[in-house]
Amino acid sequence: MDTLVEFVVLALVVLTTGTLARRTVSRRAAARTASASGGAAVAVPCQARWRQGTRRRFFGYGKLGVGADGAGAEFKAPLRGAVAVPVGGRVAVREGLRPGMRVLEYRAPDGRRVDFQVYEAEVARAARLLEGPDPAGR
Repeated sequence: MDTLVEFVVLALVVLTTGTLARRTVSRRAAARTASASGGAAVAVPCQARWRQGTRRRFFGYGKLGVGADGAGAEFKAPLRGAVAVPVGGRVAVREGLRPGMRVLEYRAPDGRRVDFQVYEAEVARAARLLEGPDPAGR
């Protein structure tokens, strides 16, 4: 009987913690989106995985933001240098393994592939960052 009670208590704690975490992430994503709609350049927190190239096998946490030149995107990880994401690639969105997450598969013009795992509330902003500036200026 004690084991059953411990299991129920543990399940309630896990459900409560998960709910609070999802609400916090959702609230922060909404705040970042509101700031970005006001014209501010707000970086998107994500995980990145390079399939080929310089950071192959690196899967790290960081932020996807506007590049130093303002034309493309760059990934900035803590304690590592910023890596420029090649401009002009294609973005495909697929389901992530974690609830509330999506994976943006970015194919650079030279064929390299980078996967970015982002919160579903920020998929559109991350995709716009990866696609680069609009040539029409919109």
